[in-house]
Amino acid sequence: MTNEQQYPYVYVNADSSARELHESERRYLETKFKGGDGAAPYIKSSYEERNGWHELNGYLARSLLPEGAAIHDAPAEDPIRPMNREEYIAWLRNKGMEVTEKSDGSFTISKPRRDERR
Repeated sequence: MTNEQQYPYVYVNADSSARELHESERRYLETKFKGGDGAAPYIKSSYEERNGWHELNGYLARSLLPEGAAIHDAPAEDPIRPMNREEYIAWLRNKGMEVTEKSDGSFTISKPRRDERR
């Protein structure tokens, strides 16, 4: 693929590697959103920028990748497929959130108190 044919964005993984985008991610980035829409994609302003979870991962303009950075192929499986309930709860807990499951199938999410995170 020549530079003229390369998609202008890549995805930076949490381990600092980069990869090409899956077709669904390209569609997501090309979707028109109204200003302030929380569902709109966030594109990092620099390679080193971290997200709200203090991780490196996120969309980045290809031109902002460090020179010589390797770019892996796009994943075969859709990386933005919706998570089911159990996957979402596990993801939240992995991020350090407290999840309280209720008997009616609903759940609440809260940040742990600072004194409990020791």
